[in-house]
Amino acid sequence: MKNRQLNLRDLGGIPFADGKGTVPSGLFLRGGKLSIFSPKACAAFCKKHRIACVIDLRTPLEVQEFPDPLPEGVEYVQIPLLKDAAVGITRETGSDPMTIVRNLRKHPEKLKEMMPDFPVLYKQIVTDEYSLGQLRKAVARLRENAEKGICTYYHCTVGKDRTGVATMALLKSYGVSDDEIVKDFMRTNRNAWWPTIQKCIAVFLLTQRWSFVKLCYRSFLADSRLMRIALENYR
Repeated sequence: MKNRQLNLRDLGGIPFADGKGTVPSGLFLRGGKLSIFSPKACAAFCKKHRIACVIDLRTPLEVQEFPDPLPEGVEYVQIPLLKDAAVGITRETGSDPMTIVRNLRKHPEKLKEMMPDFPVLYKQIVTDEYSLGQLRKAVARLRENAEKGICTYYHCTVGKDRTGVATMALLKSYGVSDDEIVKDFMRTNRNAWWPTIQKCIAVFLLTQRWSFVKLCYRSFLADSRLMRIALENYR
């Protein structure tokens, strides 16, 4: 169950576009925040997967509010892909979508204004000077660790958006095709579908508006069109 909550998966086995191999297993683990674990459980998780380094793609405020309870000996590296909170992407207290729905359920016009523009956000991560620099830094560190045989766990909050874009950039650096990158991105929905349905039910109970339920559904699930936008704009 924890693996589903983490949206955990190993990139190992994804084929290179030239057909001459695959991404090595046991070196790149992608997922969500580790604060869902107790310190003891987190230590067991890291030991089980041989994780020696964790790269955190979240904003400093997210990290402060929901820190990863890592055991001694596991290196922690912060490389935030976004400078500021982004509704629907980052999960600082107050910017979490469900918190916003609860606070603004009686003000539907304001609630609609707060919903994220995901196509813009995906393009921003791969074109904004700051975000692009951080993205390249994360990929460089992931590859450096892999060359040393170090297993790295990298994550944002739920392991979908920022982690998805970081995975795209990493796989591109290994020569993986766009179609395979999109396929990996869409694997998120295996883990995210049921939690999304639960959130949609909660949104309907709070707002009694199907339009908000539809917005919620689109926000919490991976959409292949968003990754295509990232791929088209990444250089």
